[in-house]
Amino acid sequence: MLDFLVSTTESELLADLLWSLGVVAVEEREASGDFVTLRTSMGQDHSVSRDFVQETFPSVRITVAHIDRSVADTWRIHAVPTWINIEVVLCPAWVTSPDATHIIRIEPADTFGLGNHTTTVLALQLGLRHCKRDSRVFDFGCGSGVLAIAVTKILQCESFVFDIAHNAREVVNVNNELNNVNTTWLNDSFYLSADLVFANILAPVLIAESTTIKGSVHESGLIVLSGMRDGQVQQVLLSYSECLELERESRDGWTAVILRKM
Repeated sequence: MLDFLVSTTESELLADLLWSLGVVAVEEREASGDFVTLRTSMGQDHSVSRDFVQETFPSVRITVAHIDRSVADTWRIHAVPTWINIEVVLCPAWVTSPDATHIIRIEPADTFGLGNHTTTVLALQLGLRHCKRDSRVFDFGCGSGVLAIAVTKILQCESFVFDIAHNAREVVNVNNELNNVNTTWLNDSFYLSADLVFANILAPVLIAESTTIKGSVHESGLIVLSGMRDGQVQQVLLSYSECLELERESRDGWTAVILRKM
């Protein structure tokens, strides 16, 4: 586990950042003065995410907390299904699923979300509304693979996935098996001429990787961008100025957009 000692004025912003990085739980713990400690897990190889947090919040002090495995997994007791629409539900792998037309079962392991974060919900809602059956889809920054797995299972898409996290491939394979689907892991070649690409990642990464994201889809292909705070949208879209915005969804301070490459 990692402890982030942060001022109370920045604690909510830091918590939002941690959620957007795909953590499955954040515990707020008391600290002295005008500070709180946020505790979460980013897996054993947390160097990239940890460095990003430190760069974004230079004043935050980060320390490692060694926690017993049984204690670290107590969050699982409180996990619940997440409805995407009236037909689609994302359900933790160990939870009894509700009745639904489409049930996507997810095992997040230690470092990936269940799909219940607002950014994932918004991205999947837009993707399901606009993605055509049998499309070729790329999930860039896939985490547990929930977006690619959902469209593969529901729309019979041919899906490709990639994430920089060292254990993402293993987690995606577990979730493929849980849902009886196949997605294809990519190592370094993203020029797929895909029909749709999901990019549910942080706003600075959406900007930095815009060339790769746009290059992953064919002309007139669709791009779903999520992971943006409401105030970051216009800055992100400057890097996608040659694309046409089709629709956007906002909730709880987060926004996702779907674009058509022109």
